[in-house]
Amino acid sequence: MILKTKVGLLALALSGSVFLFSCGDKNNKKTTPSKSVVNNDDSTTIQNEQQSLKIAFVNADTLNSKYQYLKDKEAAFEKKQSAYEAEMTNKQKAFQNEAIAFQKKIQDGQLTQSEGESLQKKLESQQTALERRHQEISTQLAKEQATIQEDFQKKLDDFLEQFNKEYGYDFILTYSKNGGALLYGSKSYDITQQVLDAMNEAYKNGGSKATTK
Repeated sequence: MILKTKVGLLALALSGSVFLFSCGDKNNKKTTPSKSVVNNDDSTTIQNEQQSLKIAFVNADTLNSKYQYLKDKEAAFEKKQSAYEAEMTNKQKAFQNEAIAFQKKIQDGQLTQSEGESLQKKLESQQTALERRHQEISTQLAKEQATIQEDFQKKLDDFLEQFNKEYGYDFILTYSKNGGALLYGSKSYDITQQVLDAMNEAYKNGGSKATTK
C-alpha cells in the first residue's frame, strides 16, 4: 500500500529560513538599539543602522493553510495519490485471489508438478511486478511533492521581491509553531494577512501583482 503523505509545503519551504529581501513590519516600526559596549566610531554606525531597520514576520502555518495555490496543489496531489492507492489495492487483491486459488489447487491435487511450477513462477513474476509498480508510484509522488515545493518557493521569492519594492522592509522572518527562525514576535510586526491577501489576489488573477492596500 502507498503511505499517506500530506504535502506540507510551506513548512518545508520556510522552516528555519530568514528572507533577506530588505523586508520589515507593516507599521514601519523601528528596533531599539542595545547599549553599545564598543566605544568607537563603529558602534555609532551600528546603532544608526539598528535604528533604521524595519523588520516583520509571516506566520508560516497560516500561509500554509490559507494560500489558495497550496490548497489547490494539495487537493490535486491527494486526488492522484488516492487513484494510485486504488490501483494498487485492486492489483494486490487480484494477486491474492490468484495465490489462494493456486494453493487450493495444490491441496486438491489438481495440478501436475510442471503445472504447479509454472503457476508458481507466474505468481512470483506478478509479485515482482507489484513491488516494482509500488516503487514507481512512490518515486513519482515524491518527485511531484518536490516540484510543488520548488514552484512554491520560487513564487514566494518572486512575490516578496516585488512586494518589498513598495514597503521597503529590511528583514522578513518566518514564524511557525513547529519551530523556525522566530521564537516570538509582537503582533504589530505581523504582516501575514497582508502577504496572504496579496498572494491570493495575484494567484487568483494569474498575474504577479504583489502590492495590496
